[in-house]
Amino acid sequence: MQTKPLKIFISALEYSSNIHLTYLLDELQNQNIPFEVCGIFDTSLNPQYQSDFSSNEFRIMGFIGVLKLIPRLLKLKSQLAKIAQDCDIALFMDSSSFNIPLIKEIKKHKSPPKIIYYILPQVWAWKAYRAEILAQICDELWGILPFERDFYPPKANLHYIGHPLLDEIPFSFTQPNPTQTLAYLPGSRKSEIKSLFPIFREIAKILRKQNKQALLIIPKTFKNANLEEIYGDLSDFTLSDNLNSLQKCEFAFVCSGTATLETTLMGIPTILAYKAKTLDYWIAKSLVKLQYIGLSNLFLQYATYQDFTHKLENPPIHPEFLQHQVNPQTLLEAYKNFDYTHFFKQKEKLITYLQQGSVQNCAKKIKNFYKNTIN
Repeated sequence: MQTKPLKIFISALEYSSNIHLTYLLDELQNQNIPFEVCGIFDTSLNPQYQSDFSSNEFRIMGFIGVLKLIPRLLKLKSQLAKIAQDCDIALFMDSSSFNIPLIKEIKKHKSPPKIIYYILPQVWAWKAYRAEILAQICDELWGILPFERDFYPPKANLHYIGHPLLDEIPFSFTQPNPTQTLAYLPGSRKSEIKSLFPIFREIAKILRKQNKQALLIIPKTFKNANLEEIYGDLSDFTLSDNLNSLQKCEFAFVCSGTATLETTLMGIPTILAYKAKTLDYWIAKSLVKLQYIGLSNLFLQYATYQDFTHKLENPPIHPEFLQHQVNPQTLLEAYKNFDYTHFFKQKEKLITYLQQGSVQNCAKKIKNFYKNTIN
């Protein structure tokens, strides 16, 4: 008798969420779980699966960008909710401004699928009220940070399952790796690249005079794109879309986001840079009351003090430069004075705090659901 496949609805908009999704789908296959997927996700990263909508067209940055997309997202919500009704599980990743209304729409139906939220919104940073909402509308919450439970009500069915990057990083240096090659990661959105890459290009030109080579990491979503239209002059850079290529790098200049945590866990000394439209920056600054924006710095802050109000007594694991601070002179000075001993000591502390990867735990939970409800 043919085994009935598990039907999984997926809503994953962010580039980093789709990377995590790729590893999860691979693990489900490894555990021989028959499944089908539908919904909205990045098919360029997961070409063997068919989505109903591609997440690429919704990958925007900033508050103004979100406002422009609201009419389209509202229309899409009802279509996706209908698709989800035929599924056994609905898996939501990050992007809570889109996913919370979508979950509410799905829950209107008499027999909704099991609602699982994986990669939770950062309620510890802003919009804390969403913790109560998710506790009410989700069957399970899969936390990727040890402290997330502290920010959700007791009734929330929240489980810490580990951090996905500990599954995904291909290596982790424990000491400096003097290769004479520096990595540049100016972001996965075109608006981020437009702001940061001209500055990174200038830094690469200056350091080339010191015999430092430059490696530019290109997001896989740009595989068939005209890179010169996105980046401009690339003559000073070697290009790669493979994280394994970072193994030949001794340092990294990185756009704020998941990538800074990624390079840090790999043991690559990192400088964080963030530059946004002025209006977007000031809106974010008024809403988010944190000492740091780098995920590694924030996690180590909470691991040390169990809150985000105390500033770290020692320097953060990597320096952060925002808006007008992001210029070649400032970033080069930070590179010149970087504390490598402190970095590697804190990197080991960070890995110990995060404990484990998440993909096997996620797949195990899905497999148990499949055994208990499908067969």
